[in-house]
Amino acid sequence: CRNPDGEPGGAWCYTTDSAERWEYCDVPSCTPSTTTTSTTTTTTGTTVFSTTSSTQLPTCKTPELAYLDELDVRAVLKDAISDCETALSKKKVFMIGVDGLRADVVGMTPLPHIARLKSMGTHSFWADVQSTAGASSGPGWGSMFTGVEPSKHLIDGNGDLKDVAFPTVFKTAKDAFDLKIAASVSWHPLVNEIINHEDETTLDASFLASSDDSMAAKAKEWILSEEYDFVFVDFDGADGSGHSLGFDGYLESYQNRVIEIDAMIGTLLDAVMETSAGEEWLIVLTSDHGGKGTSHGAYDKYNRKIPFIVASNSPRVDVGFMPMEDPGNQMDVLPTIMYFLGGESAIPDGLDGQVFGFKDYKRKTRACIPDANNCGCASVKQADYRGNISVTASGKTCQAWGSQSPHSHSRTAENYPNAGLDANYCRNPDGESGAWCYTEDSSTRWELCEVPTCDTA
Repeated sequence: CRNPDGEPGGAWCYTTDSAERWEYCDVPSCTPSTTTTSTTTTTTGTTVFSTTSSTQLPTCKTPELAYLDELDVRAVLKDAISDCETALSKKKVFMIGVDGLRADVVGMTPLPHIARLKSMGTHSFWADVQSTAGASSGPGWGSMFTGVEPSKHLIDGNGDLKDVAFPTVFKTAKDAFDLKIAASVSWHPLVNEIINHEDETTLDASFLASSDDSMAAKAKEWILSEEYDFVFVDFDGADGSGHSLGFDGYLESYQNRVIEIDAMIGTLLDAVMETSAGEEWLIVLTSDHGGKGTSHGAYDKYNRKIPFIVASNSPRVDVGFMPMEDPGNQMDVLPTIMYFLGGESAIPDGLDGQVFGFKDYKRKTRACIPDANNCGCASVKQADYRGNISVTASGKTCQAWGSQSPHSHSRTAENYPNAGLDANYCRNPDGESGAWCYTEDSSTRWELCEVPTCDTA
């Protein structure tokens, strides 16, 4: 009796009865057992021998990470049984944030340790950042931490981090499961102005590092101590390199910094492998934003697309890649971690993110909440926007759609009668990546505008 094709009733077989093609089998289901200990003492002369027998969770065995690391784990995990539950005391979370990590640099640069993670779970090199604020660190980290849009958590930039109005993943996990949590960060405001400002009792240990190297060294120390249930790290070097020399997947300086970060991630993964026997680990890696040139402010995919990886030795986590039509979002971090720890009932209400990479969770289609006067829907590339923004993302004044100077064009109200081509307001009549306009600068024909993207639900 087996179940090769996902029959809902469990293991089955074809029968030798020509009148009955197939039937289910009466195979017992694995259930977590209660830990019991019995001790038997035997005395022989002056020597006392004590033997202890124990049944331990999980009943359904989880492959060890170190074992998986030696194999093509797709063969081990892809078709593994996913309905076996592991005791909470044996679950560990490792969250890796890499500030300013562009999607393309991960996709095309030799990064052997990030590749290890990719092979042990579900990955996306085209995940989205939040959609209701600029692609900057404050809104990005806020959405990673809270699972909601900036319009809900209220962090709109880097100067209002203390405004966070939704519980972070650290406090949510702490309150629900009383985990021991440690955070080692290179960008200190993550601890000082978000996590500790929210509740200074959330973290059991924190380290404000002067470099990525010292940050990773402290995290390795914590992992090897086996004292903590949830470790968070923040690498800042890719963002620093991008701002100094350029964010570009083809740029050697940026590539080299990401390669250095990958090596540090490797030392942390080795520490996890060394201490993970008998435990079920969830490892999440993503970023707050991408980058282009020496900034990440423009409203384009270089800035708003990021990598996202969920790796695990849990048979509940799928192995492969997310589909292009549903590439994941940085807001998926909190619901994914809470689902791993406690199932669907542990996920707070009101989140905008969803569980990423689990076989036993069905993701829902996100739909835009239209508000044409104030934002544009990403699903139609902001073609529905009818607001009054009339400057480009770089600050250039828009040319009126009815004017042919300084740029002649065919995007007129006569040719595109349903596109809302009024005055000089930003619009998208022709399927560009977002709302745009011709500019009044004779040396710049057109540019995208920084029109907010509408919320989704």
